[in-house]
Amino acid sequence: MSDNKQANITLYCAGSDLNGLKDKTLGIFGRNAIGAEGENDREFAIKLQDNTMVKFSVMAKPEVVMQQNAGMANFFGKAPMKSDAVKVAALQQISMFSAIIGITFPLTEDRNRTNAIIGGIYNTAKAITAFVLYPTMELFHPDGKLLISAKGDTDYTQYFPIMCRNMVMPNIPESEADKARAKKSNDILRAKGLPVPEGMPVSAYEEKSVIPEAETVIKRAVAIFAAAVKSEVYGSGEAEGAKEKVDELLGELAKRYGELDFLSKEEKAYIDNPNPSQQDINKFGWRYECCAMMLWALNMLELDEPDEICDAAQLGGIIWPNDMASMLEKASLRSKEELLDKQDVVHRYDWACIEAQIKKLELPEIQPEIVVEWHYALNWLTGVEGVTDWDKVPRKA
Repeated sequence: MSDNKQANITLYCAGSDLNGLKDKTLGIFGRNAIGAEGENDREFAIKLQDNTMVKFSVMAKPEVVMQQNAGMANFFGKAPMKSDAVKVAALQQISMFSAIIGITFPLTEDRNRTNAIIGGIYNTAKAITAFVLYPTMELFHPDGKLLISAKGDTDYTQYFPIMCRNMVMPNIPESEADKARAKKSNDILRAKGLPVPEGMPVSAYEEKSVIPEAETVIKRAVAIFAAAVKSEVYGSGEAEGAKEKVDELLGELAKRYGELDFLSKEEKAYIDNPNPSQQDINKFGWRYECCAMMLWALNMLELDEPDEICDAAQLGGIIWPNDMASMLEKASLRSKEELLDKQDVVHRYDWACIEAQIKKLELPEIQPEIVVEWHYALNWLTGVEGVTDWDKVPRKA
């Protein structure tokens, strides 16, 4: 084997503390290493006895990590696993990774050397609670067991995800109102007989939450509605004339609400696409539920529990007869307290849905598909993690 070939291994962290990673890794490599180079814990290298380098590069930007997690989950979602429960749990684990560490080192024909390096990498992964991904697209648990592969292989018959502590217990002080809200939400779940995430704090903190103005919420409702209308037309099964029909309907919306320049990038790309995929048709069609939540936030619609799909005609009965001026006149944005209360209980519903999938539990009180959309909309409405870009709203259950 040529000594100029590079091995690539990636660690996906489910732990929360990467401070001191360089020194920690050097200690783990022990006598196989001469020292560590690099000024910080984000870019460094472990120098081996043969003067070659094992290079570490850490990516912890939430937006980048979230995008990578989504791509990996989409890839492994196609794996033909025998156990749906293990697959769902593995995909949930992937969605919760908090940092990515790329590792490269030169390969030689010395197998003992390679095994020692891989051993050092695995021990590092174990120390920081990180999963090991090989280029063969096999993802290993920190304990060395195969969690999931592209072929659908796994060493698990039952699996429960490890949560990053920063995701469960963010470094934000909880107010008494936050604590009371979490308790009230858990009491609601308990009364419904749903799984309860004991000890899980709120995700939309009173101190950090910024609620958008009514006009911004109206524009968001209309943008969501526009994309969902296209899905309704294209999902009707009558492909002939679908584009013309959508153009006509959205033209009417533009007359009432302006040129729809407030569409998100994803929404605009979808609306401009004359041949959308069935996956996108479904995705934007389900977003009627997000539109319903926006209209609820504006006090223009009542919503009870996420147990029945919203009536698209009812939403249209609010949006079509109005324009921006009349919507602003009729709308009255709900209080921050009410929005936070709704967000927190739906956040816990989402957690309960995932828990139920993993453990094969029945949830007659709520529909997971609706919960997902409500959670997305409420995270935007309450500014979870400070995100205002609709296409990048975080959804951590």
